[in-house]
Amino acid sequence: MVSQSPHGRGALPRPATPETLVEYVTEQVRNRIILGQLKPGERVPLYGLAEEFGISRIPLREALRQLEAEGLVDNVPRRGTVVRELSRRDLVDAFTMLATIEVTAAERAAAATDEETLERLREASLRMRRHGRDRVSVEMLLAHRDFHFAFFDRAGQGILLHHLRMLWHTCERYVMHGMPDPDRQESSRLEHVELLDCIEQGDSEAAAEVLRHHLQASLDFALSRLESGEASARMR
Repeated sequence: MVSQSPHGRGALPRPATPETLVEYVTEQVRNRIILGQLKPGERVPLYGLAEEFGISRIPLREALRQLEAEGLVDNVPRRGTVVRELSRRDLVDAFTMLATIEVTAAERAAAATDEETLERLREASLRMRRHGRDRVSVEMLLAHRDFHFAFFDRAGQGILLHHLRMLWHTCERYVMHGMPDPDRQESSRLEHVELLDCIEQGDSEAAAEVLRHHLQASLDFALSRLESGEASARMR
């Protein structure tokens, strides 16, 4: 395992194998994109990151290929790899697809829950509560991700899990965009608590309904922030 820097920055102990090294670098760069440390349209500093992490450019290029597949970066002729611009179409499309398959995962988790999954959900929920005041932070990002990925794993290894994780990262980037909103943060926290209750009770129908509401509320919030930012840019 690789230790996590509190802010997702800086060279950390090198993972043991090339595969885990690529996974580590992918996560580090992904986190920076989602948290807005690498901004839309910004060129990904290949040489700078390689020097920072103390690695060759080979695993970094592999990581960027993975992030391109996730729709987080684009390979632009004569510019190199740049962070993908935010767009209303990408946002709506990603949430539309996520709403279909994440509900399936929640239903499966509630219908065949186990104590290990419940413990993962409870622990992540506590971390989300602890870091909820600082919504745009790597700690909150990891807690939120761990909560959702805990029941994603109950969907079973395969194509559903693969697409769930990719879409979740795309959607989370839009949810994290902009300054934190205390009202939405509290509503989101309560939605996660309610979802955990449904999964604990084995109520797959209720879990699906709570998750649908949560995803719609998250989409509405992300759209409002995106459109607000676009309006501000036009006024400047």
